[in-house]
Amino acid sequence: MKVNSKLWFWVVPLLLLVVWFVLALTNQLMAKQVTQANQNIVKAKQVEDKSTRGVKQTLSDKQPNIAATTKKLNELYTLDWTIANQKEFDDKAQAMTPLVTDEVVKKSLDFKPDTDRMMTQTGVIMVFDHLSFMPIQASNELVTGKVVVFVKSHFEGKSEATTRFVYNISYQPQSDKISVLDRIGTFQLQSDSSVL
Repeated sequence: MKVNSKLWFWVVPLLLLVVWFVLALTNQLMAKQVTQANQNIVKAKQVEDKSTRGVKQTLSDKQPNIAATTKKLNELYTLDWTIANQKEFDDKAQAMTPLVTDEVVKKSLDFKPDTDRMMTQTGVIMVFDHLSFMPIQASNELVTGKVVVFVKSHFEGKSEATTRFVYNISYQPQSDKISVLDRIGTFQLQSDSSVL
């Protein structure tokens, strides 16, 4: 019995040491695998970002007037559809004027004053989200197309809604100005439940 207790006296600490060593080694291997996986994810993301930048740069290089039109439209619609209060609505026409021709200022709905003070009455807050530009014609003198502008809006305490405004547009690359800004309506998604 005494021999067994002396043996256990040495075996138990030795077993604990072996178990600790195995756990430490396993932990170290797992940490290396996690680090390697994270590095692979970072590399994949960098390759994807580089590829995306390359595609965008290629598009800009091959169709610079379309890229310039898209950039100008993003600037314009950010000013046009990011509105938090009546003052911003009233001031937006002045802010947008340098981006468009005089003809647009005279004719476009987006430059008309809000005589009904709708922003004050409704309390709605609008934010330009993004746009989809579909070019119809592109040359060094003129780019024309259709634009769907996605605007997110909400009332205080209410859920967010997205409105899609549709425009006919023209852009003059030489003057770097929008020459037609014709809001033709809103785009609504509808479904027919009878086909489901």
